[in-house]
Amino acid sequence: MEIFMLDPREFLGNSDDDDESYHATGEEKQGEFGKVAETKDLYRVAKDGPWEEWAPEDIAIGLNSIRDSEKFALIRRQEKHVDDSGNPILKLHSIIIQSPLIKEQLGCVFKGYRGINTNLKDLKFQAPFHPFFYRWTQLEQYLPSHCEDGEHYRLLREAIGPEIKPHIDRVSDLKNNNVISFDYIWALFEPEVEIYSNIDGQDRLYLLESGQYGKLLTGVKVYSISARFIDTDGHNFGYVKECLSISEFNDLKPISELNVLPSCLKRDIAVIRDRLTKRGQIFGELKGLHHKAYSGEYQAWEARSETFKTRYKIDDGRMYIDCKSFTTCTGVDPDKLGPLDEPSTSSHSSNSEAGNSLSRKYYPLCNPSVKGFCLKTKEWVLLSVDLLKEVEWSENAFKQLALPQHYKRIVYAFVNSQLSQSDDFDDVVRGKGKGVIMLLSGEPGTGKTLTSESVAEEMKKPLYSMGAGELGDTAGEVEDNLQRVLGLATRWNAVLLLDECDVFLEQRSPSSMDQNRLITVFLRALEYHQGVLFLTTNRLAAFDPAFESRIHLTIHFPKLGFNSRLSIWRNLAKPNSASSNLTEHELQELARTELNGRQIKNVIKTARLLAARDRLPLAFSHIEMVLKAKKVNYMTFSRRLAAWRSWMFGFRRILG
Repeated sequence: MEIFMLDPREFLGNSDDDDESYHATGEEKQGEFGKVAETKDLYRVAKDGPWEEWAPEDIAIGLNSIRDSEKFALIRRQEKHVDDSGNPILKLHSIIIQSPLIKEQLGCVFKGYRGINTNLKDLKFQAPFHPFFYRWTQLEQYLPSHCEDGEHYRLLREAIGPEIKPHIDRVSDLKNNNVISFDYIWALFEPEVEIYSNIDGQDRLYLLESGQYGKLLTGVKVYSISARFIDTDGHNFGYVKECLSISEFNDLKPISELNVLPSCLKRDIAVIRDRLTKRGQIFGELKGLHHKAYSGEYQAWEARSETFKTRYKIDDGRMYIDCKSFTTCTGVDPDKLGPLDEPSTSSHSSNSEAGNSLSRKYYPLCNPSVKGFCLKTKEWVLLSVDLLKEVEWSENAFKQLALPQHYKRIVYAFVNSQLSQSDDFDDVVRGKGKGVIMLLSGEPGTGKTLTSESVAEEMKKPLYSMGAGELGDTAGEVEDNLQRVLGLATRWNAVLLLDECDVFLEQRSPSSMDQNRLITVFLRALEYHQGVLFLTTNRLAAFDPAFESRIHLTIHFPKLGFNSRLSIWRNLAKPNSASSNLTEHELQELARTELNGRQIKNVIKTARLLAARDRLPLAFSHIEMVLKAKKVNYMTFSRRLAAWRSWMFGFRRILG
C-alpha cells in the first residue's frame, strides 16, 4: 500500500484553514461589502497566528489593530518567512475575493472547474494559486470585455499576476521544447482534463480529479494523481477512482516519455481513442449476464490478498460474465460508483445518465476488463474485453453421442423443457421440486460425462461441471458450497454436472452419522434446485432409496458394445479426411478391442501427436504404436490384426 504525504501548498480555492476572522465589525454592512476598488493587506508572523494590519517595515516587531476590511474588493494576506540568508521576508499566502463584480466574472472563468464555487461569501485562493495558472488565458480574455469596473479587474491582476506569470513563462518554454521538469509536472494536469496512461499493456483514458506531490514509505517523491474511469457493478454504470503516480526524475524529461500525460499530448491519440471507443461499446454491452469464449491471458482472484493477481493463460475457455455474483461470492465490497454526470441542483434522480445506460461519450473511459467466472477452473477471474468472443457451439456433439435413440429423445425433452422454462410446474410448497435431476450410472468411460457436455452444447447453454469432492468434507462445507453452486447454475440457466457423487448417493447407515448428515444436506438441496442437474455414479447398487423420489430420470450406461465403440472411433479419428487416412476396415478392427470411450480418446490423442511429429496424417501405424506402448492386454487385438492383414493380402492377390 502506498502512503502519500500531502503538500499543503496544493490546496485549491475555498480553503477552510485560518479560522481567525479578518473582519473587524462582525456583521457585513449591507451594500458596501467588496465594493471599494482597493486591496487590503493583512499580515501574520507565525503560521498559526492571527492576521493583523501592520506596515511591512514593522515585519519584525510592530502590530497594529485591524480596521474594517469588509468594504475592500480584495484581501491580500502575506506571511513572514526567512530567506536563505536568514533575513525576514514576506510571501503572499492567500487572497480573499469580496468584490461581487469579480465573483460574477470568475464564475464564467472557472465554469466546470472541480472544487471551486465562486458564489461563496469568502472566496479564498491559496498560494501557489494553481487554478489561476490553469485558467489564466480565460481570465485575460474574458474579464476585460465583460467586467463593468476595470479597477476591480486591475486589482486582481496586480495581486495574482506576479505569482502566476513566472510559472506561465517557464512552462511555456518547457512545453515548446516538448520537455518537462519534475517540479513543474503539476502544470500539465488541470483538474477534469482527460489523461492517458498504459496500465498492464492496456491503453487507458481517465478524467483527472486532482494531483499533489507526496512521498512513498520508501522515501521516493512522486506526483500522485487521482483519476476516475467508468466501471459497472453488474447493474449500473458509474465512475470509480484510481490512483496513478509519476516518480521523481532528475533534470528534464520528454513529455512523451511520462507514464501519465494529458491525452492531447499523446501521439496518435485519435487512433487510440477510436480503438478505446469500440472497446468501451463492448464493455457497455457486457453489463449483466453473458456466456463468452476466451483465449489469452487472464488474472485469477486470490481470496487471501483480496485482489486479482496471479496470471494464467487459457485457449478457447468458457467464461461467464457476472460482476454482481462476483461480489456476492467473494464477499468483497464493490467499488462505490459515482454518478456519470454532475447531479442537478434539484434532484439527483433527474440525471438521465443515472447508470442503467451508457452513451457514446463515455466509451473511451470504460474499464478494459470485466469480472467473470472461469467454467473450467471454477474461479473468479478478470478478463480483457478485447479477448472475449462469442461461443462456437458444437453442432454435432449430441448427434454423435453413443446413446440409444430413445434415451436421447427423453433427455432432450427433459432438458429443453426446463431450460426454455416452458414448464411452470411447481410443488405444493412454492419453489420446491421445480428442477430436473437426471442420474447417469455406469462404469468409467461409458459416456456419462459426455452426455451432459453434449446436452449443454445442443441447448447452447453453459456447463458448470465439478467433482463431488470439490464440495468439501463436512456437512457445513458441503451445504454452503452446494448452495453457492446451485445458485450460480440457476442464475446462469446452466446445465450443472456433479461428477462421481457416489458419496452423496450411498445408502444411509446408523453407524455413520457424518455420512448421514452429508446425504441429508444433499437431499435437501436437490429438492429446491430449479435448474438442470446431472449426477453421475459408478456404484448404483449402493443407491439410497430417498433419492428415488428426487430423481426424474435414471440412465444406466452399460459397457460399450462394438457399435458404440465403432461410433466413437469414427467421430474422433475422422477417417478418410485430410487429417486421417484411416479406413473403415481399420476402424472396425480397432472397435473389436474392448476399450471405453475415455481410453479410445486418449489413444487417438496420443496417436495424433505421433502423426504431427512425423508431419503425416493420422495412420493405422500410429494407433498401433500407441496400443503397444500402453502395455494393456491387447494380445487379442494383435492376433486379429495379423489375421486381418493376412486376409487382406490374400484378397488382394485374388483380385490380382
